[in-house]
Amino acid sequence: MTDAPQAAKTEPAGLINTAVNILVSPSEAFTELQQRPRKLFPLALLLLGSITVMLWYFSVMDFDWYIDDLLTTTNVDADDLEEAREQMSSMGQNTFMVFGILAATVTILLFQVIQAGYLALISALTGDGQKFSNWFSLVLWTALPSLFAIAGTIVTILLSTNGQLSSYDLNPLTLGNLGMESSNSSLTTLLNSVDVTMAWSIGLLVMGYKQWLETSLRKALTIVLSPYLLILVVWMYFALIG
Repeated sequence: MTDAPQAAKTEPAGLINTAVNILVSPSEAFTELQQRPRKLFPLALLLLGSITVMLWYFSVMDFDWYIDDLLTTTNVDADDLEEAREQMSSMGQNTFMVFGILAATVTILLFQVIQAGYLALISALTGDGQKFSNWFSLVLWTALPSLFAIAGTIVTILLSTNGQLSSYDLNPLTLGNLGMESSNSSLTTLLNSVDVTMAWSIGLLVMGYKQWLETSLRKALTIVLSPYLLILVVWMYFALIG
């Protein structure tokens, strides 16, 4: 076992300064997080931002229009459309709001835990000294660029005056909403799910990994990007054969 590289002790930077530094001066933020791996503040920002968007979206949308729009993306037979519409309408707008909030919360938590767990596993195998708690802090802080996507979503909702706004159109920073298109439904789903802030966050995670372990950029890219590339290859495979 080898100990992880340790930077010289510095004065605490503070939560707000660390959040700002993640965006404008990442190396300073990484030094702070290596010494003080806090987690609650970035997690609260991510969850509160997503929950706020879901609450607002489902409170202002045209519910009947939303159901019709949602059914257009499903494979329900034409003969069963009316029954499906009635069943969804009976659930009520508040139920969909709760589902949306739960989905957003679980997605954020699960994604960050999986990333941290993967990096912790690599650390256990290589003996670099980093623990799950450290990686969980890093992946949470490097996810903060997603707040720009949340801000963009808020602007989108503000500009929608009639409440007829598809969930796919909420985030203006997705690849789909930035103009990338595909005739393949699976690829379209991918384009509508991935936004540019994800690339920013992954880039920050690569930089953090490189700085913390004082390793090469090539190794950092290989370690951090491998699971993403694997998921992309599998998705592309099933999209092309589907």
